[in-house]
Amino acid sequence: MLDVGRTSRLVTPAIWRALVCRDRHCAFPGCTRPPVMGHAHHIVHWADHGDQPGQPGAALRHHHRTIHHTPWQVRLNPTDGRPEFLPPERPGAPPPTWIRSRSRRE
Repeated sequence: MLDVGRTSRLVTPAIWRALVCRDRHCAFPGCTRPPVMGHAHHIVHWADHGDQPGQPGAALRHHHRTIHHTPWQVRLNPTDGRPEFLPPERPGAPPPTWIRSRSRRE
């Protein structure tokens, strides 16, 4: 594990390479955009003491704003440590479940 604790709010080049290696592209469900010009998202917001050991981020591209400005949620799967996303609730639809991928039309 690459761990810098809270010595830096921004990810180090080594941590960014590890996120790109793990996620391969923007981790948001249905997105296959390459991580070039992407961002590392803190799973636990930095202001809330995020990125403690064992809390790595997720590689996101323009979906980084989606996570911060909409009801979407992100977590790391407790089994394999990969990012999963919880979409917002929709009226009349069944309760959302954590997803890793979905069709682009959803």
